[in-house]
Amino acid sequence: MTERSTIRLHPPVILWWVWVAFVVLNVADYSLQGLPSARFSAVLASLLLLVTGLVYTLALRPKVIEDGDGLTVVNPYRVHRLPWPRIESVDTGEWVRVHYTRAGSGPSGVVNCWALYVSSRARRKIVVGAAPRPDGMSRRLRGLAAQPSGYAQPSARLPDEARYLASLPVSAAIAARLDARAQKERNRAAANAADGASVATTTWSWPALAAVAVPALILLAVALA
Repeated sequence: MTERSTIRLHPPVILWWVWVAFVVLNVADYSLQGLPSARFSAVLASLLLLVTGLVYTLALRPKVIEDGDGLTVVNPYRVHRLPWPRIESVDTGEWVRVHYTRAGSGPSGVVNCWALYVSSRARRKIVVGAAPRPDGMSRRLRGLAAQPSGYAQPSARLPDEARYLASLPVSAAIAARLDARAQKERNRAAANAADGASVATTTWSWPALAAVAVPALILLAVALA
């Protein structure tokens, strides 16, 4: 069975459930007290639906799925499938970034992982606050790369690596682990001459687009009625 793990940060998920609780409380309150008019009810319902669609697509939906074949980067409205042999490196900017090669001799591309954002404070820490990266760490990290939660669990056998990763913001530590695994998988694919069989793909998510577009059209129709 192929190992599969979902990577995301906690604050966006918490935001989603806070918003859901807010909507439920408002619906319950208006159900008990009643609404001033049918038009007000329609405007309020369509507005809540629109914001719910936005919070879903921007906060709850984004994630990175890691499995034995590669990474699936789920962004608000697009899904990127990046096989390990195509991934050149993983680093950080405003988001965790996956650099990859397209099919054939096409130019390289970059996918920003919306789910793994890096705050300005975290970016400053990456530049000036992290412990020195130990010599040979890339090689030893590749030994941990198949363990989805390894970056967050310091090991007594690997004090230097654990100290380095613990000094990084969460998104940077995730990027370091994914970069090490990508290098390991790329070397394995090269040894097996399997690189040509993998292709990076990008697709639009029409349900995610509809989750925002449909409520927006409903709100516009109600407002103009």
